[in-house]
Order: sequence, then C-alpha cells, then structure tokens
Amino acid sequence: MEDLIQVIYVSVAASDISEHDTAELLKEARKTNRKNDVSGMMIYVGGCLLMLLEGEPHKVDAVSREMVAWKREMRAIYREPVAEREFPDWIMGFEAVAPAEAARLLGEPLVFDSSASFARIEAPIAKTLLSILGRRRWQSDRSGMFRAIRRTAGTGPRSRGKHGDSL
Repeated sequence: MEDLIQVIYVSVAASDISEHDTAELLKEARKTNRKNDVSGMMIYVGGCLLMLLEGEPHKVDAVSREMVAWKREMRAIYREPVAEREFPDWIMGFEAVAPAEAARLLGEPLVFDSSASFARIEAPIAKTLLSILGRRRWQSDRSGMFRAIRRTAGTGPRSRGKHGDSL
C-alpha cells in the first residue's frame, strides 16, 4: 500500500481573476496532477481558491513546487497522511460556488463574508466544504450532468466511483 497525504491550499485570487479565468489554472493543475499521479479538487468561492491535492508525498510536493510558477499565493492550511484518496478518480475536480451557497452548505453564515475571511479559513472547515462539494459533484457525475476529468482510464478499480459504480 502506498503512503498517501492530503494537502489543502487556500488562495485569494488576484482581483482581476474571475470564475471564468480559472479555466487556465485548472488546465495547468490537471496537466501537472496527471504527470505526477496526483488527484484532487479545486473550488472557486467568490474570488478565492481552495485546492486539495492527494497522492504520494513526494509527488504532491512536486505539484506544490510547480504551483509557484502559477503566480498564485497559495498557503497550505492542512497536510496529513490519509489511508485512501478522497477523489481517486479525478485528476482535478472543479466546482465554482457562491459564498452564500458555501456558507449555507456549512451551516456557518459568516464564514465567507469577505475574501479576507475566506483566506483565513481553518482546515476543518475547508476539508468539510471540499468533501461536501466533492460528493455533490460525484453524484452529478453519476447522473450524467457533467464529468470530472478522471485520473486513470480503463475499467480497473481506479476507474470506479467511491461506491464501486462506474462514472
């Protein structure tokens, strides 16, 4: 069994970056993750980015080093070993959510009252939000509404959803 870690980064996106502009960053993240066999999830919330990376420690660290070239000030707020990947089938899932919706999902209305408060998000809240949105996206994938780019191709165990269903 491989040693795995999860790392969560938060960044206040540059003021001139819109939800639409994150497409280029997402493209780069997917390219870098694929090259390093890293999976994860990225969330855009009202001008801020939240990104979870997971994989073997040296590979996640390699992706982290490449993130410097993205010219985004990413701050690690969580780094822990994990028994299994939370997003095993996704090179990098993506979800854009309004601050009010993110707060509603968490049941904490003041968490995202400004991008400055989002930049100070605590790891447990970030992890919960990533998990909620990841599950919501996975369920949407199953319904055929949209698809995340998968980490691996084929019909092996890694090409199956969390519950063994094909995506």
